[in-house]
Amino acid sequence: MRTFYVRPQCDAGYGASDGRSYENAWNGLAAVDWGAMSSGGPTQLWVCGDPSGQPGFITVFVERSYIASEAAGNAGANAAVPAARPDPRRESPQPV
Repeated sequence: MRTFYVRPQCDAGYGASDGRSYENAWNGLAAVDWGAMSSGGPTQLWVCGDPSGQPGFITVFVERSYIASEAAGNAGANAAVPAARPDPRRESPQPV
């Protein structure tokens, strides 16, 4: 599994800003290269917290792009993309 990193946006950025390591993390969520993440096999995105705040990472799994690319690769360009499955951990929409 490939791993990419994104850190809070800052003026200086982070190294090469290619997302391939903590030291070269993407500079904020707007800088994430979703194309790089969706090409190839399964990918995880480590969302890193602000160093001055709570330490740690949140791991975000990107599944939809991987399924779509695998379906197209295995069955040709006219492959049907599987329907997204709702996450059973999410609550149902509530009326307001």
